[in-house]
Amino acid sequence: MTATVERIKQEIRSLAPEEVDELLRDLQNEYSMPSPAGDDEASIEAEWDAEIDRRVREIEEGKVELISGEELRRSTDALMEELGLKRLA
Repeated sequence: MTATVERIKQEIRSLAPEEVDELLRDLQNEYSMPSPAGDDEASIEAEWDAEIDRRVREIEEGKVELISGEELRRSTDALMEELGLKRLA
């Protein structure tokens, strides 16, 4: 990564959580990419159906390991701490 990107990442880490949320929303709105299938609701629904089918198949075939919600929270908390972020209440 460039020095500029690293500097920006450091500055983001110093922001309050609500400022990070606002920044992420702004970036998402500014740089959002159109859906490959278009933005109509039927296309989006079909994409989600296909994604759900794929995920269920991966679980049934043993290709992915399921973890508990508690384990997910622990790993998420550890990652957030590593990034210098705090969980909102």
